[in-house]
Amino acid sequence: MTTMSHVCIRVLDLDRSLTFYRDALGLVPQREMTMEDRGWHLVFLGDNETPFQLELCKEIARTQPYRLGDDTPHVAVTAKEFETLKARHRAEGRIVDELAGGIYFIQDPDGHLLEILPPK
Repeated sequence: MTTMSHVCIRVLDLDRSLTFYRDALGLVPQREMTMEDRGWHLVFLGDNETPFQLELCKEIARTQPYRLGDDTPHVAVTAKEFETLKARHRAEGRIVDELAGGIYFIQDPDGHLLEILPPK
């Protein structure tokens, strides 16, 4: 069988995205690499608790924002201190959608949706 390793999203401004993911979700760089033959710079973010990572891919030559589709996939994270984080995201104006039961969504600087879940 297989195990989950990472999910990749493309970002326009790597520094802005790194700041967002650190400040909004506490994710920090675990490793990075440049693939010059592909024109990519990759930074893998993690939570220092689980092996799963979020890969931020910066196309080095890209200057135009990405156009996300109508059926944009999203990344879901579980927040240990769900109510505290939700209150902070609400105060910061980050919440873009909220579902019955309290689950909510925020958006990163490139428009990617992030689903915030309470602990199980």
